[in-house]
Amino acid sequence: MSLLFKKLCGRLVDASEGYEGIMGAAVKDLTNGESFMVNGDEVFPVASTIKVPILIEYYRRVEAKILDPMTPVRYVEAHKAGGSGVIKTLTPGAVTMPLTDYVALMINVSDNSSTNYLIDLLGMEEINSTVSAIGLRETRLTRKMMDMEAFKAGKDSFTTPRELVALFEELHSPRVLSPFVCGETLKMLRRPKEGMVQGVIRNAVPDPVEVADKSGWVSGATLDAGIVYQPRRPYVVALLAKHIPSTDLHMVGALSVLTEAASLVHAYFEEVSASTPQGRKAA
Repeated sequence: MSLLFKKLCGRLVDASEGYEGIMGAAVKDLTNGESFMVNGDEVFPVASTIKVPILIEYYRRVEAKILDPMTPVRYVEAHKAGGSGVIKTLTPGAVTMPLTDYVALMINVSDNSSTNYLIDLLGMEEINSTVSAIGLRETRLTRKMMDMEAFKAGKDSFTTPRELVALFEELHSPRVLSPFVCGETLKMLRRPKEGMVQGVIRNAVPDPVEVADKSGWVSGATLDAGIVYQPRRPYVVALLAKHIPSTDLHMVGALSVLTEAASLVHAYFEEVSASTPQGRKAA
């Protein structure tokens, strides 16, 4: 481990220890395999970041020609879900969109109504089976978005910093999934997002640098994970927070801490991508 990477690791530890809730972080350099984690195996609510495995399963069905992205889907009252999204504001029975638009809304605006439709279409067990095949053990989808009855019954969806990095590393360098599935998934995740859906990683990375990520938040927890395509030095990063104090009503403090951590990580990769191993700026 280089001295510069050790300094980054120390700063992430300091950020975690200084935060009043619980913070998790995982970073992996996709060029040399160097990695570091803070609370890497701690279990966190996965929130809307679980939409990445749903997206993966969708593209598996498309590749197998089980699903046609252009199949028309009529929005009906049964699709409506609370929380983030725009479909819930439309008139049931009056709008028909191709399946691929439901998928795009799930990612681009984190639409919960389209997500729940896709969970019904793909099957929760099948989505979790694909997650298991990738090698993830804690990451699971156990209920639909905004299903508070299931939550009260003890069902919730979880992940860890380590497994989020492993998920995106699989998308970058497929071992289990096909190049088609990984390529299409990353293409969708690279699409522009707005507001909180944009995530702390995108907020910390200069606009010209591509990011393929998915953020998420629920009461008391928030996270973001993805690949940053820093020229000559792409990397995976996952940043999570839980036990967010109730006084941090709009998660301002948590998002600030995670954004600062994302900025520290990116500053490191900017520096190493611009320098020789001996510290001189590359031509």
